Amino acid sequence: MKLLMASISSAFTLVAAPALGQPYPDKPITLIVGFPPGGGVDMVARQLADRLGQQLKQQVIVENRAGAAGNIAMEYISHARPDGYVLLMGNVGMLTANPLLYPKQAADAVKKLMPVARLVVTPLLAAVPSKAPASNIKQFIELAKSKPNAMFFGSGGSGNINHLAVELLKIQTGIPLTHVPYKGSAPSLTALAANEVQLVVDGVNVVLPQVTGGRARALAITGEKRTPALPEVPTMKEAGYPDLTIYGWQGLFAPAGTPQSVINTLTREVDKALANPDLASRFVKQGTDPAYQNPEEFQKYIASEQARWAKVIRKANIKIE
Repeated sequence: MKLLMASISSAFTLVAAPALGQPYPDKPITLIVGFPPGGGVDMVARQLADRLGQQLKQQVIVENRAGAAGNIAMEYISHARPDGYVLLMGNVGMLTANPLLYPKQAADAVKKLMPVARLVVTPLLAAVPSKAPASNIKQFIELAKSKPNAMFFGSGGSGNINHLAVELLKIQTGIPLTHVPYKGSAPSLTALAANEVQLVVDGVNVVLPQVTGGRARALAITGEKRTPALPEVPTMKEAGYPDLTIYGWQGLFAPAGTPQSVINTLTREVDKALANPDLASRFVKQGTDPAYQNPEEFQKYIASEQARWAKVIRKANIKIE
């Protein structure tokens, strides 16, 4: 019996050793996106996935699991096997606002995520319908004040950065605007072009096609500096609103318990991908800036963002029914 067990053990070792020794990754990786195709998160995810796939010599497949402001995707990834083959594209709303607005759904899910790297930051662009009378942000504020509660702003969903940014604008300026949440950025921009809402503040990469296509007019950008994509559009700081310097951001996350060696590989490859001149150039042209941070730096950044937006959520009394 001892000889038989020794033989089985030896055979298992011979079979298992190659599998255990195979370097990561040795099969395709799935990148989960919590929003519909065509939005800012999806756009970045697909370009990054293509570049990482080339570097890792394995396909990186983007899978959209949209709904509940990204909570469906977070819940899914929090229960995924922690082996590095299912990853999450997270953003500011999912990681900072959702735990406050959806405590039962998001708080535990966030605790089950490991940051891999911050990827990009994207300034937001305030835009109005192309035929709106306002040509700059100050004119829009004056117009909104002259029509109390008669003007509307659209967003890609309650708790998204494009919602929170306008709530901060309301706090800073006192303008009375009514929120109209949509299921994603695309329908909110369609509503803007039809003048069903009078303002949208969303990622430059998302709003840019509407502006260049003549369906919307850009008023101001929320970045520290003007964007090369729209060099003629001033910043909120230039317009006199320095507290409205706001960035949307996206980062890569893995399920808690993922081996550190896998996290290290992914972090290194993300850094390499964002330094690639072709990918970096494409992001900049779209109004998105590569902004790599390692896991430790990224975790601190998330904490600072949580503190900032928690104040806005409380002051604006934002609640999800």
